[in-house]
Amino acid sequence: MTQEVVADLVNLSTEGYARYERGETPASLMRLSKLATLFGCGLDELVVETSTGLTAQAQHIANLLDGVSSSDRDEIVKIVESICALSHKKHKKSLKPY
Repeated sequence: MTQEVVADLVNLSTEGYARYERGETPASLMRLSKLATLFGCGLDELVVETSTGLTAQAQHIANLLDGVSSSDRDEIVKIVESICALSHKKHKKSLKPY
């Protein structure tokens, strides 16, 4: 679905809907409910999967891991830890004065 189609279905201008997608404008509960129905998901999925907040992102990862075996989750956690360590190292390096 295009932004234009979604905007029309929830009675918004295309730019108004684009501002929701970019996180520039908060959506009302009623609007979120319409979007969740349109996309065939629950409000929680709609909000958690699009949030840039750390807690919401952690919940999204937990939702993705649901149903994955314990041993596979352990391996995934090790991979995420490695990626985070690399990211922290990269960030530290960028803070060093030249």
